[in-house]
Amino acid sequence: MTQKDLVRQLEAVGLPLAYRAFRSRQEPPFLCYEYVYDAVLYADDEVYWSAGHYQVELYTAQKDPDLEARVENTLAGLAWAKEAGYLADQQVYEVRYEIEV
Repeated sequence: MTQKDLVRQLEAVGLPLAYRAFRSRQEPPFLCYEYVYDAVLYADDEVYWSAGHYQVELYTAQKDPDLEARVENTLAGLAWAKEAGYLADQQVYEVRYEIEV
């Protein structure tokens, strides 16, 4: 899977989507994604395998398990880890998915 494939999958959720951040204030709900680093496996002094590590972030005005399920269904077939919290200074809930593509 490529970054373009990931973007296509995330667009299917039907929410506004941006790489890293929107240029202007966005009302929730919305999604952001960002490449963070490469996960690399070396063998015999060569790169044997690598995958891009991405963070996908869902921002909502209130906790929305149904919307989280829509995002998770979109990520079907990918291994992901989920972390959630409340950003008091922005008054939004953030659900972060860590995935490798």
